Amino acid sequence: MKEEQPLGLELSPDLEPVELIALRVRAFRLGEFGVIYDSYHADSFFRSQFPERDAYIRYAWAHLRRDFRIRNCRVLATRLVGPKEFHLIFHQVVEVADGVVETLEMARFYSTDEGWRYHSSQKMELADFSGKAEDIRFADFDRQQPKVFF
Repeated sequence: MKEEQPLGLELSPDLEPVELIALRVRAFRLGEFGVIYDSYHADSFFRSQFPERDAYIRYAWAHLRRDFRIRNCRVLATRLVGPKEFHLIFHQVVEVADGVVETLEMARFYSTDEGWRYHSSQKMELADFSGKAEDIRFADFDRQQPKVFF
């Protein structure tokens, strides 16, 4: 495992959700899985699956580092839902063992005492969307059934 937060990666309480997504992508590319873990909301499904930070870091190094590469991630839309909730839609292109996958995700962030934290996402493959990535709207996720957040 790598040492924590080299190369200036810092999970600052001042980061806005768009900046948090960019930090997560950079951390993933650098193998800084502790930063990714820390960016999750304490009540997220992810944290229920990985209650121990070090266990996630070991898992990520063993599996994600070699089998999952983020080629591109760009934010397409944002909305502030209330003072403590923020949503954003992003388009992501990733390389996996089977090839390249393009997804559209609507991510939910919640404000905490430590700043904004990533809570969950609703995802669809770009191939399942009838338009170009740039055409996606929050209403497209609202209509998606079943609603699965992870």
